[in-house]
Amino acid sequence: MSKVAITGVSLSLGLVVAGSGCVAEDDGSNPFGDGLGTYTYGTDGGDGDGDGDGDGNGDGDGDTDPTGDGDPSTGDGDPGTGDGDGDPTTGDGDADPCDGESPYMGGWDIGCCQDQVVPGGWQPGQIGPGTVIPDWTFNDQFGDAVRLYDFCHEAIYFEYVALWCGSCQAKAPAVAGLFNMYDTQGLMTLSYMSENGSGGPAAQADVVAWANQYGQNGLVVYSGHQDVWYPFGVNQGGNSWSIALPGTMLLEPGMKVNKMGVPSNAEIQAALP
Repeated sequence: MSKVAITGVSLSLGLVVAGSGCVAEDDGSNPFGDGLGTYTYGTDGGDGDGDGDGDGNGDGDGDTDPTGDGDPSTGDGDPGTGDGDGDPTTGDGDADPCDGESPYMGGWDIGCCQDQVVPGGWQPGQIGPGTVIPDWTFNDQFGDAVRLYDFCHEAIYFEYVALWCGSCQAKAPAVAGLFNMYDTQGLMTLSYMSENGSGGPAAQADVVAWANQYGQNGLVVYSGHQDVWYPFGVNQGGNSWSIALPGTMLLEPGMKVNKMGVPSNAEIQAALP
């Protein structure tokens, strides 16, 4: 486990990395998955019409009216837009704006609970189970600006890593395996890249390299936010904080911290939606 010392911290400003070292890693009780199977984004066996049998209603016309088209005036089920789904705001063919095409290059599903999440207190040393994390926007490995609350419907395995961190590198394949194993059950993995290989701020090339090298199909992100480290800081006194990398926490649906530290597979399964 690699450690970073943070000194002279202003809770609303940047961090000063004073130094780092490596000690033996203890990954606790977590029997990480080994990536059983894979998941292909953007495929779900359906046809986008809200009907699991693939035809929309049984009469083969893709609307909600088994005798005709659901709309005698236009023939599309939606007299306002003509998109065939009865939903003038999305046009996705399924009458559900949360189950349409993903807005992200990664193909990840988004939830509809963003406005129901109320952020909680967010200070170092005061974050634990039940704390609601902020609604950050991160930059992902595909170059998208990703809103974290878009994944409010899922559990999130959240890791705070650095490109130079050997312990983070060693654990990265197991994180990839967790996504492959639990994605379809409602788990998102998120690797937040805090620093590049020389200890400077992470950038797009760093998250791309990390995702490609370790086969991580979940989120790999970076940002300019100065408060992402708060859950993982340990107060050393005198306004000095240390972080053991990788810093790990498990979020449950609703963006609440479920567990600080590395969860077991049983704990992950219990947090799934």
